[in-house]
Amino acid sequence: MKFQFYRLFAFLLLSCGLVIWSFGELAEHFADDKYSYQIDVDDLLQTYDEQKPTNIKRVARDSLSLPDNLQTLLLLGETLALRHSGDELYYYHLDKDKSHILVLGPVVTPPPKETNTSLILLGFYSSLSLVALWLIWPVFRDLHHLQQAAIHFGKSPQKLPMQTHRHSAIYPLAKVFSSVSHQIVDFVQMHKELSRTISHEVRTPLARMRFALEIIRPQIDPNYAQRLTEDIDDIEQLAANYLSFARLEHKEEALNQDSHSLDGFMDKMAQKYAIYQPKLNIVFYHQGQQAHFDPVAMTIAIQNLIQNAMRFASHEIHVSFQQRAGQNRFCVEDDGPGFEGKGKKLMTAFERDAQQSDNSGYGLGLYIVKKIATWHYGKLELSRSEKLGGASLCIIWNDSLSAKTP
Repeated sequence: MKFQFYRLFAFLLLSCGLVIWSFGELAEHFADDKYSYQIDVDDLLQTYDEQKPTNIKRVARDSLSLPDNLQTLLLLGETLALRHSGDELYYYHLDKDKSHILVLGPVVTPPPKETNTSLILLGFYSSLSLVALWLIWPVFRDLHHLQQAAIHFGKSPQKLPMQTHRHSAIYPLAKVFSSVSHQIVDFVQMHKELSRTISHEVRTPLARMRFALEIIRPQIDPNYAQRLTEDIDDIEQLAANYLSFARLEHKEEALNQDSHSLDGFMDKMAQKYAIYQPKLNIVFYHQGQQAHFDPVAMTIAIQNLIQNAMRFASHEIHVSFQQRAGQNRFCVEDDGPGFEGKGKKLMTAFERDAQQSDNSGYGLGLYIVKKIATWHYGKLELSRSEKLGGASLCIIWNDSLSAKTP
């Protein structure tokens, strides 16, 4: 904000200087270039003599020796003013008979008053600068305070009080910003309360439903029991995704991007999904030993990618990690139908595919993964798997440790 203020201030000064210089040039261009002489009346009266009523003399033209340029001006009828010695000034003019010259003098002129033009111009421009500073500085000061408040609000949302004076030029903007901050904080608080409600009020009835289902399972059709179990699993998964979304959206958990071992991380992930091996062949492999990432957030991201792949994969799912030239890549690939042409839509929060008749979808899960990738200063890349032919989802980010490794 200070840079914009200095830039505008310099622009105003240059503009005013250009305007003043332009008017000066125009005034000089249209000014009358003819010479005129003004003689002090007091000087003529003080030199009056009865014998010589005036101090005008008439001399022969040949008696006066002048340079060629002055001689030419004199013959053309111009009046010449020449200073002989000291402060005595003589005026010469060609007489009507062209053979004599009229000489007026000596005329003693007072010394010119010394005027320091530089100081006058300096004072003028200084005054102009102070006026411009007085006019524009309050606006930029208030804008700077509003900018700092916006930055602080982005880091930690809280209701901002009105600190801008009512007579400020940006008072309407500051008032709207303060009102919006109150609305956003209220919305965030409502969102947090809704998350807590889902955590406590939804999961408890789901647990009771699952317990009741297990009791009556022998008495109902196995297909209905399987369908109810899948529905309960979907609701629990949606609740878990929403809680993860709420925590990540409002940054309740700070990322801890330290160096972590890929061996331990991939082994833990493989153990979690070992129970699915009879149905799906989930393969885990990696290249590299260490990488910088937050294990909790990255675990959530990889689990979302694997769960999405499990909904559409036929037999194979590959989970891999690669490290090349300081760039890390966590990829999850499957042999399902893929999702070409739907990448941007699928990464939008709560966006679902209208053509899907079941409860599966990539919307919220991929949005969480994208959020985690962004917090690692990376990106989520969607493409077709070259190995398996289905979908390929990769979290890509730069690693500070590997970037230093030759």
